[in-house]
Amino acid sequence: MQDEQILQKTADLLKGSQNTVVVTGAGISTEAGIPDFRGEKGIYRTLGEERVMSLLNLDAFKEKTKDFYEFYRNYFMMPKVKPSRAHRLLAEMELKGHIRAIVTQNIDNLHQAAGNKRVITVHGNAEQFSCTKIGCYTRVDADYIRNYPEVVPRCPVCKNILKPDVVLFGEPIQNYRLATDTILNSQLLVVIGSSLTVYPLAGFVGEYCGSRKNFVIINKGPTALDHAATIKLETNHTGDTLEKIFNYL
Repeated sequence: MQDEQILQKTADLLKGSQNTVVVTGAGISTEAGIPDFRGEKGIYRTLGEERVMSLLNLDAFKEKTKDFYEFYRNYFMMPKVKPSRAHRLLAEMELKGHIRAIVTQNIDNLHQAAGNKRVITVHGNAEQFSCTKIGCYTRVDADYIRNYPEVVPRCPVCKNILKPDVVLFGEPIQNYRLATDTILNSQLLVVIGSSLTVYPLAGFVGEYCGSRKNFVIINKGPTALDHAATIKLETNHTGDTLEKIFNYL
């Protein structure tokens, strides 16, 4: 099957689905300038997974807060970038009714910034920080942290320590049931920019594949579930591929 035929078939699947869910990983955000932490030059490889896990965990946040924040500020404060073409196209596709929801592993807030209304985050949102004091529901954005004069940021209301709204090692993922139900109940599942090796989200997708429903993968390089895909689109630029599909819709 020629490339154009594959793109047309992908668009036909989208047009024929009443409940399409998109799952996104780091690959969609690298095109916007966000580093892939698990990529070839990501910190999990350059620093070693053991070191990352030793500092990016809940115990370190509670017991070695300054060390945690020195590390977090250096490596996990997202650069201020705009959504990529791929992000904007997904927002347009949701607006036109072609997709129902996005379930994302990403913490960069770019889907929301692009205009998607139903974004289910499983690893949190790095653009938000919450007060750790029980009963204080203050939230601030990442700019507050960037501009804070000390390493450990404190709540502007009660002066207790702020915590990034991201899932640290030792914490359960967010929206577990909602993400699972959204994926399993979809009529068409489209995975974009993920190698499908990070659990539990990869497990949700694997469980969906067992239902023999339509399943599309758009990714650079192989994934753990290529064998189960109705269509696999190999691409070096997700935005270009999505734009071609969008033109067929």
